Amino acid sequence: MSTPDEPGFYQLPMDHPIAIENVRRHSSKAQCVENLFDEDELDWLWKNSFTADYNKPRLNRNGTVIIDVDMEPIYKRYKDKFDKVLGPVAEKSPTIGGNYFITPQQYGLHMDAMREKGFRGMCENVPLNHPQRKYTTWKNIITPLWIGSHLDEIDGGQIVFFEQRDIGWAKVYNGGAETKNIASIYEIVTDYSHLQFYDRDGKEMPRSTEPFDKEFHKKYMNTPYRRLAGLNAESVFDWKTGSPCIFDAVQLHATNEGSLDTEPRKKWNSKMGLLMTFMIELDDDLLEEWQHEQKTL
Repeated sequence: MSTPDEPGFYQLPMDHPIAIENVRRHSSKAQCVENLFDEDELDWLWKNSFTADYNKPRLNRNGTVIIDVDMEPIYKRYKDKFDKVLGPVAEKSPTIGGNYFITPQQYGLHMDAMREKGFRGMCENVPLNHPQRKYTTWKNIITPLWIGSHLDEIDGGQIVFFEQRDIGWAKVYNGGAETKNIASIYEIVTDYSHLQFYDRDGKEMPRSTEPFDKEFHKKYMNTPYRRLAGLNAESVFDWKTGSPCIFDAVQLHATNEGSLDTEPRKKWNSKMGLLMTFMIELDDDLLEEWQHEQKTL
């Protein structure tokens, strides 16, 4: 049984200026597509996490289960649907990353790009000067698969996307102070002042310490208020099964327990989703510049 391809075998380093420029150029606003998958398709999707030829489960201390599988069969099975919402660039991604996840917890503020430690290890197999290294991260798509609840009303809460994009390695944003025993393998950042954020149009955003919108926080956020200083929300989508969210891979986002205006606030016990990550090739001018640099490596 062979291990599936990895995005880290094709990408430039996330913090390389050429990579940053390419990601910046291909930024856009997050979107949600209503009812892309029907009940039968959702049934196949969640069961595939356990029956796929290759799967590798991981358990976080907060109870979240992450299941790595080969994403190519999923994409090929529903290619028409994915291409419809992502566009023709999707099929040009040389491989697709991602995972299934089952969680009893909200997801705090984070960004799902490549981990630097994992990437450096992959460079031992495919060096930076290899000709296939001509891609950067592009779009992620999260598909809610099911919601477990003890209530008659099924409500998976919301997912909030922020205007800020952090074109770099994957991070958890834990402003103010690091939470002890945080369940993440990402870099944890407690001070955002050194980060250069970009907006949905790829434009640099001025560094800010302005307080986050208190009314928005009260309505939608369970994330501690201190973590959101200098940030602003872009989009809010309901966690609705079969309705995927498409967003920039470097876009900050978080989920919540549910609407803060209702009791009980948390209407779900556990939920499952599918994260898929797609890459994009360097623009022609950037590819030429990168290939010239590769000759010197």
